[in-house]
Amino acid sequence: MAAEKHFIAVASSKLGINELLDRVSDRDGVIQLFDGGAIACREHLEFSYLNAVRIQERGESRTKSLSMEMLLCAAMTSQIGDAIKRAGAKPGRPFIVFSDSAKAYSKVSGHLVKPAEFDPGKREKEARVRRLGIASGKVEDLIQEIAIHALDR
Repeated sequence: MAAEKHFIAVASSKLGINELLDRVSDRDGVIQLFDGGAIACREHLEFSYLNAVRIQERGESRTKSLSMEMLLCAAMTSQIGDAIKRAGAKPGRPFIVFSDSAKAYSKVSGHLVKPAEFDPGKREKEARVRRLGIASGKVEDLIQEIAIHALDR
């Protein structure tokens, strides 16, 4: 089985967050925007996405969309308000764009300012993981916490 292509970029936009998200429908694919400081690395996003897919497949989703379920997984909470506060994109700040679809990504990419690949180096990853409350600073421990959160739901 070939690995899925995920579109992950760090950027800003002249459009508001909701205005940007409104450009994509659920039929186009997943698009979600995250606070630039709340995501440790690509693995954090990819594992959150996979957990969200599995939660929906089991019929245990707490939200109507895979995009919002992914935000819950990335923020490691079951409360939508808490997830938005912890990991949701903030107005006027750079954000991370995640999409599982070229079609969905193309609908927002033209509105992004200075998009760049999101790929922090090892030291930056470790610092981000520690900021998220994982004392070891290891991505593996963060992924384990995301998995435990998903199982606890």
